[in-house]
Amino acid sequence: MKKFAMAFALLAASTVSALAGETITLTHGKAPTPTYIDLGTPGESIGDQRIWQFDSKNADGETVVMDWLMVTMGALDESPGVERRMTSAVFSFSSSPSDTILVQGIGFYPSAGATVKIDATLERAVIGGTGKYAGARGTLVTTHLDDGTWRHVVNLQ
Repeated sequence: MKKFAMAFALLAASTVSALAGETITLTHGKAPTPTYIDLGTPGESIGDQRIWQFDSKNADGETVVMDWLMVTMGALDESPGVERRMTSAVFSFSSSPSDTILVQGIGFYPSAGATVKIDATLERAVIGGTGKYAGARGTLVTTHLDDGTWRHVVNLQ
């Protein structure tokens, strides 16, 4: 039994270390118009939701489906026209749909827009995953590029 436990611990350690330090870069064109659900007070207000699903590509050209849910949490009193929005996202890899990366975080967005401004960067937490990304943690850095396209860099610890 002791040998089995030792072998299992070594296998688990090698599986986790395979993800350690991995960086995945995803890119896509202009974000499509989200499904917008106006909850609460009519117009931009707390609870409003934006929902997207679209494809991105990794450095190897593999399709990665991105599912995004964004909820308006409130306006910033010190910055009129800016809202705090909580984002949850799931990135699913086409080569193995059971391999997913889960992301969550808060970002600051222009009240009148669905996305952050051009040249803006957001950092969110990688909070887990499934398949080969089970237990993943790290950060996601999203950049809205000058040409309207997007880059998402997943840094796994």
